Amino acid sequence: MHVKRLIISSLILLACFAANAQAVQDAGSVSTAPGQSLADKLIEESNTGAVYKNDYGFAPTPQKQRELEKNKSSMNWTMPSTLSGGGDSAKSSRDQAESTASEAAADTAAKEAATAIDASATIQSELPPSEPTATSVSGSWSFTLIDSVQRDLALSMFQNGRDIFGVGNIREGNSTLQVAASGSVQDETMDINIISLGTIGLYKLKLDLNGESVTGDYQAFYANGESLTGSAEGLKTA
Repeated sequence: MHVKRLIISSLILLACFAANAQAVQDAGSVSTAPGQSLADKLIEESNTGAVYKNDYGFAPTPQKQRELEKNKSSMNWTMPSTLSGGGDSAKSSRDQAESTASEAAADTAAKEAATAIDASATIQSELPPSEPTATSVSGSWSFTLIDSVQRDLALSMFQNGRDIFGVGNIREGNSTLQVAASGSVQDETMDINIISLGTIGLYKLKLDLNGESVTGDYQAFYANGESLTGSAEGLKTA
C-alpha cells in the first residue's frame, strides 16, 4: 500500500511539472510594454487561470487527486457466498472435503482389490487340471499266470509317480528264469511289461487294482515267434 501511494504521488508531481511547463509562455513570442520587464510579462501571461488537463486522467492539483484516491481501495475482491463442500464453517467444510477424499480412496482400493481377485481367478482357471495321485504299488508281489500251463511270478516293484519298475523270477514247472519289469499305474489300472532272461520272452499284463490285489489278463511273446494269452491275478505280500 505504501509503495503504491509513493508511485501515485510521483505521477502527480510529474503532471504538475508538465502543466507548469505548458503554462509558461515562450519568451520569443512575448511583447513588453514601455517600462515593463520581460520577467513580469511572462509571469503575468503564464498566470492565465486556465484549467489544467492531461491525457492520463489525473486531477489538476495534488489536493484534488488525493480526494479522488482516498475513496478507492487497493483490494478489489469478493468473498464467496458459500463454503466448498456445503459446510457452514471452514472446519466443517474441511472435514467434509477430507471425508469425501477418504471415501474416494477407499472406493479406489476396493476396485483394485476386486480387479486383483478377478485376475487371480482368471490365472487359476487357465492352469491345467492337477493330475490325480497314483496308487502306491511299491513292494513285493506274487502273481499267477494261467494259460495252457500255470506260471508263478514273484516281483519286487518300485514306483516313481505313475512309473513302476522292478526285478524278480518266473517259474514254469521246474524251470526258473530271472525277469525285469517296467510299467505304469493310472487310476485303478496297472500295466506291467515283464521280460524273461535266458529264454527270451515278453509278458504284457493288464491288471485292475482292488486294494492290494489285482486281476486281469496277459499276452506272452517268445523269441521263436510263439505267442499265447491267459489270465492273471496277483497279491501284494509286503
